[in-house]
Amino acid sequence: MLQSIDRAMRVLDLLKEHHFGLGVTELSHRLGVAKSTVHRIVSSLEAHGYVKQEPGNGNYRLGLKFLEMQQYVLKQMEITSIARPFLDELSREANEIVHLVEQQDYEVVYLDKVEQHSNTIRIYSRVGRRAPMHCTGVGKVLLSHFSEAKLEQYFQQVPNRQKYTDYTVTTEKEIKHAITRIKGAGYSIDNEEHERGIRCVAAPVYNHVGEVNYGVSVTGPLDRMDDNKVKHVVELLTNSCHQISKELGHH
Repeated sequence: MLQSIDRAMRVLDLLKEHHFGLGVTELSHRLGVAKSTVHRIVSSLEAHGYVKQEPGNGNYRLGLKFLEMQQYVLKQMEITSIARPFLDELSREANEIVHLVEQQDYEVVYLDKVEQHSNTIRIYSRVGRRAPMHCTGVGKVLLSHFSEAKLEQYFQQVPNRQKYTDYTVTTEKEIKHAITRIKGAGYSIDNEEHERGIRCVAAPVYNHVGEVNYGVSVTGPLDRMDDNKVKHVVELLTNSCHQISKELGHH
């Protein structure tokens, strides 16, 4: 398996250097493997859009999938660079861990994480890691901005919602009830729903057309994140999200 992946990466590296593409015979020669092996590799890459075969000469070149991935990477770099100063300030003021996340395929993906080393705690989150939506503060706040149609699609696509702790809500009725509360408040709270002993407050980030694809959260241990601190964190958090949204063109 690893050998196949390595060979596929080598094919892509070769095609990257040859704008007019390379044929199976040339790839076979350069890689030092059988033409049948190369054919299997490029056929698989073509099926996923990573390479395209030219109808005229039969050469293979990089496909449009890489343009799609480039746009996604650039978008990630843009939001993280814009948000980072505000995340740093929020983490310092709250003295807790701060996350920036994006919704992808009915999950949240951690794009950035800032923590104060004097107050660090061990929790699930890592940059690039995915987490469920139904039991995380950021996940629930993003769900609250789904259209009715998209929310129904979410329930269909994610029918088996795991119960991580005694406090995790999993049923459609419970989640919809939570969403109603979040819409009214403008922020979400995760009270030990994903991890025991951890409390999280999350708020949405709006883009230039008022869409919500990102969220920011402040996370800390339950003994530090008492009701008084949560009230203070909500003010800090919503202000930070407002500033990030303004930078993204939302007014």
